[in-house]
Amino acid sequence: MREVAALFKSLGDENRLRIFMMLAERPMCVCEINAVLNVALSTISAHLKNLKYARLIEDSKEGRWVVYRLAENDFALSILELLKTKLADDEVFKSDIQKVRKISREDLVC
Repeated sequence: MREVAALFKSLGDENRLRIFMMLAERPMCVCEINAVLNVALSTISAHLKNLKYARLIEDSKEGRWVVYRLAENDFALSILELLKTKLADDEVFKSDIQKVRKISREDLVC
């Protein structure tokens, strides 16, 4: 029960929801997430910590970057499918995904 409550609480914040949906598109580092959200790095780090605590995302070190990706969690993946359907026409979601597809960590100053 606590795990489910933590999951929904985590996704109850708009920026965390946006991060979750961006990571559904592809793994990303903090500077790539920042390029889309344009909020303080400390805020992004706090959101990532929250999503990680809820077991929605995982991280790994790749060279000089810590890369975040969706967790291999059946419940989270089921929620993702529902969210993709519900957000398909959302302008913020569509804009975020377009930006995610264009940015590359190699082109950013991280």
